[in-house]
Amino acid sequence: MSPIKHTFRLSLILWCALAFFISPMAGAQCPVLPAQMMETAKRWDDQPVVGRTYKVQSWYVQDGDSLSLAGGHRLRLGQINTTEMATKKQPIQAFAQQGKDQLKQLLSKHQAIYVQLLPEEKDHYGRWLVSLYDGAVNSAEGALVDQGLAYVISMNEQGVKQCLWQQEAMAQKLGLGLWQAPSSIAAVRNVATLSAATGGFMRVGGLVADVSESQQDWYISLAGLEDLGGFKSQVALKVSKKLLAASTLNIITEAQLEKWIGQEVTARGWLTWRRLSKKQRKKGFKSGVMTLYHLDMLERIPGTNAG
Repeated sequence: MSPIKHTFRLSLILWCALAFFISPMAGAQCPVLPAQMMETAKRWDDQPVVGRTYKVQSWYVQDGDSLSLAGGHRLRLGQINTTEMATKKQPIQAFAQQGKDQLKQLLSKHQAIYVQLLPEEKDHYGRWLVSLYDGAVNSAEGALVDQGLAYVISMNEQGVKQCLWQQEAMAQKLGLGLWQAPSSIAAVRNVATLSAATGGFMRVGGLVADVSESQQDWYISLAGLEDLGGFKSQVALKVSKKLLAASTLNIITEAQLEKWIGQEVTARGWLTWRRLSKKQRKKGFKSGVMTLYHLDMLERIPGTNAG
């Protein structure tokens, strides 16, 4: 075989091998913003409309999932969550600076970026919830998730693009960023080890211990995954009755949820703590509550193949 043919065959083999290894990542990439939406995008104003695309030409990156605009407007990437920068009360979390730097670098290449307002509109900090695209109309959320620098989250009942979950799964498989092993920042935390000193966004795991309800919501109380010296968990998952009834689970009665008791669940979200009265504690209320806005946030569901 001539040297030229040998070189050509070797190059072809290497190219095919590379295509094989990168194809799962390429298949998971989120689609770019359609050209028509980019061309018809309006300048960001004081009264943005859900679903409409806006063009922004001046911004400041606050952290890996939030920006500030002129006029005091603040944007929050509504489908991902990055780890926290340092505050007066807590030190910087792992990969927070990398997330901020990556978003800043991604957007700094362009004179304009594009945002779409999500249905929930604002979070409890008053930030507009958006999907963000760089000047080349690529998904900023996808770029961060792809490198393991952000968790995927669902902050409303409509859920999140499936491509983001696929990208997160690939980042986990490759052990990128947050998903490096061993990594305490993204590991599922046994609810029996949690207290009021451990709040914020996290992944938690436990056994369903009890089920209770309010007029609008179900409360799924969790016990630890293993015996830790008799320490009882003070954590419950809060899920809208409407959400569970409308899901494929079709759960509408307490008896249906009680079938989960003794089974393991894993969830992700923001764990917040509240003060309880003696009467509330006596009734079995939990001081730690994680609200799930979409069942995607329930990573492991009893009686299903999820998780």
